[in-house]
Amino acid sequence: MAIELAALLSGVDKGLVKRSFDYQGQEVEFYSSFLTMEQRTKVQANQRKEGDANEFALKLLIEKACKKDGKRMFQAGQYAELKNEWPIAALESAMLLLLKDKTGEEEGEGEEEAKN
Repeated sequence: MAIELAALLSGVDKGLVKRSFDYQGQEVEFYSSFLTMEQRTKVQANQRKEGDANEFALKLLIEKACKKDGKRMFQAGQYAELKNEWPIAALESAMLLLLKDKTGEEEGEGEEEAKN
């Protein structure tokens, strides 16, 4: 049986979700809320190269990644540092976790799913 759209929207958890991935044998974690259309539009508007998927994903990570207490992990001014100094494998893993969950968690998914 289908549910009404209004019921779905009122039931969306807007809290932080733990995201984690393995990098060189260590678990790396951060937190984020689900991606909204407004946030995606804001990041796209701030891109220098329209359509550059790497720039979009990195700026999205800067915008969305939080510590457990909800404070942002990165500031906008850290774009060059992350781009030039961080290992690409670690950045790509983190960015893919954000992009994977575009609309919030689907039924049955949770913290363990975010690890994959």
